[in-house]
Amino acid sequence: MAYNSTEPSVIDEDMINKAIAEQINPDVADIVRKEGIDSNEVLSLRLDFKNILKIDNLWQCTNLTKLQLDNNIIEKIENLSHLVNLTWLDLSFNNITNIEGLDNLTKLSDLSLFSNRISKIENIDALINLQVFSIGNNNLSELDNLSYLRRFENLRVINCSGNEIAKDPNYSLYILAHLPKIKYLDYRLVGLEQVKNAREKFVDNLIAMEEEEKVLISKREAATRSKEEADRYDTAHIPRLATLFDSFFGEPEFQRYAPLARDPVTACVDDYRVKFASVVGDLATFVLKKAKEREEEIRVFTDCLNASKRDADAECLAWIENFQHSKKTNLRVIMTSHSAMDIDNALSHLKEELDTLSNNLMTAEMTIVEQFEDVIRDFEKAYAELVQSVNETVQSSFARLRDLENEFHEKINDIILTAFDRLIKSDMEDIDDEIRELLSDKDALANLVNSSHDSRISKLDHDEDTVTSGHARDLEATILGTHEREWNRNRMRVCEIVSFIEKCRSEIEAAEEGA
Repeated sequence: MAYNSTEPSVIDEDMINKAIAEQINPDVADIVRKEGIDSNEVLSLRLDFKNILKIDNLWQCTNLTKLQLDNNIIEKIENLSHLVNLTWLDLSFNNITNIEGLDNLTKLSDLSLFSNRISKIENIDALINLQVFSIGNNNLSELDNLSYLRRFENLRVINCSGNEIAKDPNYSLYILAHLPKIKYLDYRLVGLEQVKNAREKFVDNLIAMEEEEKVLISKREAATRSKEEADRYDTAHIPRLATLFDSFFGEPEFQRYAPLARDPVTACVDDYRVKFASVVGDLATFVLKKAKEREEEIRVFTDCLNASKRDADAECLAWIENFQHSKKTNLRVIMTSHSAMDIDNALSHLKEELDTLSNNLMTAEMTIVEQFEDVIRDFEKAYAELVQSVNETVQSSFARLRDLENEFHEKINDIILTAFDRLIKSDMEDIDDEIRELLSDKDALANLVNSSHDSRISKLDHDEDTVTSGHARDLEATILGTHEREWNRNRMRVCEIVSFIEKCRSEIEAAEEGA
């Protein structure tokens, strides 16, 4: 698409507001003009034929589900990452050369890049919900590139017409063979017989490809499981326990003296590993179990608070609805009655009802606050007990690990010093230089063994502190966060009540003046 005589533009706030105004339903247009509209409330936005060169300033439309940017002069897909609710995106008839900037749009189901300058389908792995994909009239020249689309399980409609690849005699057969779930290809319904014939033609290629995909899927699932497990351990503050033991014996001190008696040292390490793994395994199982219990405690606490708020909100809404009905009735009397007594009675009745409503709403809010204090006390006690039980088990387990380390150190010390006494009496010519250096000073060798032991004890101390301090921070953050959220909710609700009462009071005063 060539530039036209109109000056290229960038999406700005004025353009967005004008587009919103143009798209407003005529039935509510007057209300919108008077009261305005929040950009976050806009679900669909048309910005086509605006001569837009650069996408920008859409951050305020975070709830958009449909965005139309076709027939512009856009050269790059950018600044869309915050529009995570998009399900429909039209970028057709632009000057785009690369597919990019769509990683966060995981809800996208319909994507049109028709009539651009794209030469390769790429960078849309994250669009796991993609169902309709139009990339016709571009510069696609490699038929094999279409196999990239096999990863999209939900893809049912595709248009690639108008590309160089569409001239290939095997074009349709290749797509139907490699994308057998497609229902519409280039606007034409696909038949089962067509898919069958296509797969027969490319059967050898498909077998190899499907085997590769099985391997990739297996690796991907393994990586996902590994990450999920790592996340669970991180949440429970025990991320290093699985690799702690191996880190013991990468130390340079151990590596120096271990060759003095390699086989006995290896046997001693293997025995230590089994015992260490048993303690760590039991600890990890316990801590992960308690982590789930803490999550459940938080869930029950949150549900309890929410249920209390829902009940109170329902009661308050009933009061407000009754008042609104009474207000409407009494205001009609005030505005239409010719009787001063009727007007005075209606005004008096309204003011009394408003005072009663104000008191009821504030009392209900105070009741919620009091209930929160009771519930939070019980929650804090239960949560603290869970954390305490974890910390006690952690301390006990690490005490056992230190005992195992001390036992191991004593055995290793005996093995190394015994090896020293034996080797010092042997023919030194047959011994490696590094070992011969160790045999020159028994005290230095003993210090080396002790230093290695101290290093392992230090790592145990560090990891114990990591676990216990992590749970202490969790407890503090959970309690403080809960209090802060409730304080903010209470302040907001009080402000809402005051604002509502003042608005109603102003309406009554205005009616009184008018009468």
